[in-house]
Amino acid sequence: MSSISVPSVSARSQRRRRRVLVPVASLLVVLFFSGIGATAAVWRAQQVDLSAARTDRAAALHTLDGALAHARADGVTLAQLQPVEARRAGILAEAEITARAFGFEGGERGHLQHQSAALRALIAQVDTLQAGATDTARKAATTVVDQLAAAIDLARKAGLDMTADADTLAQTRAALIGATSPKAVDTAMIGIPDRIGAVQQQTQDKLAADAALDSARQAAQLALSRADRLSTQAQQIANLQPTVAAWVAAITAQHTAFTQAVDIAGFNAVTSATNAAANPMNALLTARTTAYSDMASARQSVQDAIGLKIDPGTVPAQLDALQPQLDAAITTGAFQAVSDQINAMMPPLLDRIGIAELGMGKVIVISLDRQSLSAYQDGKPVLSTLVTTGRPALPTPPGNYTVLRKNHPWQMVSDFPRSSPYWYPPSWVQYTLWFRSDGYAIHDAPWRSSYGPGTEAAGSHGCVNVPMPIMETLFGWADLGTRVIVH
Repeated sequence: MSSISVPSVSARSQRRRRRVLVPVASLLVVLFFSGIGATAAVWRAQQVDLSAARTDRAAALHTLDGALAHARADGVTLAQLQPVEARRAGILAEAEITARAFGFEGGERGHLQHQSAALRALIAQVDTLQAGATDTARKAATTVVDQLAAAIDLARKAGLDMTADADTLAQTRAALIGATSPKAVDTAMIGIPDRIGAVQQQTQDKLAADAALDSARQAAQLALSRADRLSTQAQQIANLQPTVAAWVAAITAQHTAFTQAVDIAGFNAVTSATNAAANPMNALLTARTTAYSDMASARQSVQDAIGLKIDPGTVPAQLDALQPQLDAAITTGAFQAVSDQINAMMPPLLDRIGIAELGMGKVIVISLDRQSLSAYQDGKPVLSTLVTTGRPALPTPPGNYTVLRKNHPWQMVSDFPRSSPYWYPPSWVQYTLWFRSDGYAIHDAPWRSSYGPGTEAAGSHGCVNVPMPIMETLFGWADLGTRVIVH
């Protein structure tokens, strides 16, 4: 039997599957390559967006840094800009958001956009900070400008022309109002502090000059008033009128000069010329008053002596002889000569009167004029010596006293502090007779080599200094209660 070949079922199935799979495979290939292309396109688009975001952030950062640099250049301090600087650093320190699987963007673009927005927001904050810094600088500057205004006001009151400074003040205030940065404020204030000092100094100089001028004017007025009084007094004494005529004329001329004086030199010249005429007139009148006073006192002493049964001797006759000389005197020297003669003749009689007034007993008489000490017992002299009494600033007080205490030896201790010109170191003396309880005594002075008239110019602190040999005798002679007369 012959055989017939028949295709198997599996072969047909395989051909059928091939006819189906080939198109499907082709489609899948197409789809695969299409997907790859689409993914690549998305990735490229994301990369473009990221690049753009990075560029935008760089631009925002550049703009912010420019704003910061500009603010610093305009005088805004680093401390004032610190909030922005800190925020800027924080933004830039943020970590980048990494890409997802297969390199796809994982949110970095949004992060970059957020950073760009934050950086641009800081630019506005820089402007705000600059405005605040400018306002702070303006307020501080306004305080200084107000000081200039006050200085100008005082200067005007002192009589100064402040037109130029007032213009400067107005210009400065206008510049401050228009200033938009601390630097502009600083520029507007250039020279203002120095100007304040200059205006204040000008005012002080003007006030000082005015005060000096006023003082000179017042001194001239006082000199003229004094001179007028002296002129009136002198012209009322008939025999002095010829002597004072030239001085009176000079003083009258200075009244005219006073009305013409306009500066310190002019008023000082009036004062000087007026005093040049008034001083000798004053000396003349003083010498005349002193001479007549000495004559009256001497005549009264004569009467006191007569009342005490004391023979005045030749004193009355000498005074009578001096009276015509006194009445005829017309010069300062003539009056002083009369006073000198009276003062030379009277001390012995005055000592006798003093002793007689105190009665009998021991008496120590100290003359301040003659710088002398005499001791008497029952009116009879026991000893006499030159002494040195208190200096002009610390005089020996006149009066009637008694010996209160005796010390041998004694250390003198200063009552004045070391800082005083009158302080002296502790000093020992040998013999001390205290006649006042507040520290006045008669004592030796081993540091002193001369005594008598004139030595009181550099004299004691009020005590009576006596040469050592005399003081030793006086200490032994004087008893407690011995009378002490200082005149």
